[in-house]
Amino acid sequence: MKSMDEYQALYKKSIENPQEFWQSVVDQFYFHSSQPEGKPFVSYNFNINEGPISIKWLEGAKTNVCYNMLDHNIKKKGLGDNIAFYW
Repeated sequence: MKSMDEYQALYKKSIENPQEFWQSVVDQFYFHSSQPEGKPFVSYNFNINEGPISIKWLEGAKTNVCYNMLDHNIKKKGLGDNIAFYW
C-alpha cells in the first residue's frame, strides 16, 4: 500500500463487493487451470444451524505457489535482477 487512502479504498471494495475485490487479487496470479464454469467464486456457511461451517474459494482451480512466488516474477515480470528480500 502506498497510502492509507489506498488501503481504505481497497478495504471498502472488499466489504462492498468481495467478488470484484478478490477477482482483482486472483487476476495477479498464474493458474494452471481455471475455475470450472458455473462454480461460484466463493461459497461459505458461517451459520451452524444451516449445516457445517465451511468456506470454499475458487473450487476446482489449480495453481502452483512456488511458480507464482518465483518463476512468475523472475521470468514473466522480468524482476530477476531485483533484490527480493534483505536479511
